[in-house]
Formats: sequence, structure tokens, C-alpha cells
Amino acid sequence: MRYITEQDLQMQNRQEPLKKITLAQNERLTPGARQFLTDHQIVIIECGGQNGTTKEADNTLKTVNLGTKRQTFFPLLELELWEAALKANEINRTSCQRITELAFLAQQIAKENLSELEIFEIAETTTSELTSEAIFHPTGKIILKLQRACVYSTTLKTCVTAAQKEALEYLICLIKNEIDQLLV
Repeated sequence: MRYITEQDLQMQNRQEPLKKITLAQNERLTPGARQFLTDHQIVIIECGGQNGTTKEADNTLKTVNLGTKRQTFFPLLELELWEAALKANEINRTSCQRITELAFLAQQIAKENLSELEIFEIAETTTSELTSEAIFHPTGKIILKLQRACVYSTTLKTCVTAAQKEALEYLICLIKNEIDQLLV
């Protein structure tokens, strides 16, 4: 039995970017190697009898589904943030500007322009669940849209790279901070 490690894959990926990896019947991936392939959306093809083609088809379908989820949810996330900014413009101009910046941040994350992104430490928020007080607050419609943006961001974390996941977690914290500010 031969085990393929994350380091093996990193060296191979540096030499030539991997799109897929084919495992022979006597090869296995370490957990770190499997995570590396998942983070980089590299298709795993496991050979070995009749199950090889089935697993290849399953992996291909999984990769397509993840791509579709990204293509669907990033635009929805941006739309929710733009709608929240539009509603905030009617009530609070500074909040509108902050939410607009969040929409631009979502665009950067979607396009993987993460090198320009500066992630700062931010304090934990108190926002957890929607309450009737928040919904019927004068900024309730904005808060609902921001909560929906959090849901889209959380969903996206399941189908993006590790760097995008970290940036989405940062975005979620910023959105929750904005909700807290709207409730004050």
C-alpha cells in the first residue's frame, strides 16, 4: 500500500498545476492530502475494478456541483448586499457606505483578488439569531438582507478555497457588526 501525502501533492502541483489525480488500486491519500485536493478543487479518480469509473463520475459530479454553487451563490450574496445598501441609503448614509464596501469585498472574494484584501482583527459580535425586535426595528429590512447575506456566505464556505473561506468568515463578522450597529 502506498500513501500519498500533502507534501507529495504540493511538489507535484508546483511542477505542473493539477486538475485531477488518478489513484491506483494500491494507493491511498492521507487526510492532509485529501484536504489539499479538496481545497484546490482537484478531482480525485480512484481506479480499481468496476468502482473506478463510478467514483470518477461521482467526483466529477461533485466538482461540477461545487462550481455551480459558487456561480450561483456569489452573485446572490452580492445582490443581497447591494439591496441592503440601497435600503440603508434611505435611512442611514454611513451604513449605506459600509454595506457598499461589503458588496465590493464580496466581489473581491468571488474573483479571488485576495492579495489586495486586508483582514483585520474584529471583535466578536452579539448578533446570533433574528428577533422580532430586530425585524420590526426601523432598519429591519436591511437587517433581513444582511442576515440573508450571512446565510449565502456560510453556504459558500463549503465550496471555495481555504483563502476564500477565511475571507468569507471575515465578511460574515463584518456583516454581523453592521447588524449590531443598525440595532443601536
